[in-house]
Amino acid sequence: MLARRLALTLRMGAIVFALSALALVATPEFFLEFLKIAKEQSSYSEEIIWAMRMIGVCLLIASVMMPLVAAFAPERALRQVGVLMVGICSLLTLLTFLTPAPWGIGKVAYLLVGAFFTLAYIYGLRGRRRHS
Repeated sequence: MLARRLALTLRMGAIVFALSALALVATPEFFLEFLKIAKEQSSYSEEIIWAMRMIGVCLLIASVMMPLVAAFAPERALRQVGVLMVGICSLLTLLTFLTPAPWGIGKVAYLLVGAFFTLAYIYGLRGRRRHS
């Protein structure tokens, strides 16, 4: 049961990461506006656009690896990945909270998504260990 819950959470997270990655690569300006990141004058700098696209590519890598781990990793490895993902999702949630941007729908949405996945991984880790 533990492995099934963690695998499901990894697969759901992969979908969210893939959608975010595609948005970041295709339209980084939309993503920046969604989070209400302040822009210089009338448009975003080339550097911030490039950085957003690079983040999108990194998220794309994660979104490809997560379902593979869910499908092929043994229960012990899934537990280890689950513990790591609790830390990663918590850090993403904290960094979203500290984003130097005004509160808006984008910031709140990402806070809720990050908190949801943190709690989902914690829930997925509950249960007895079969192979200690």
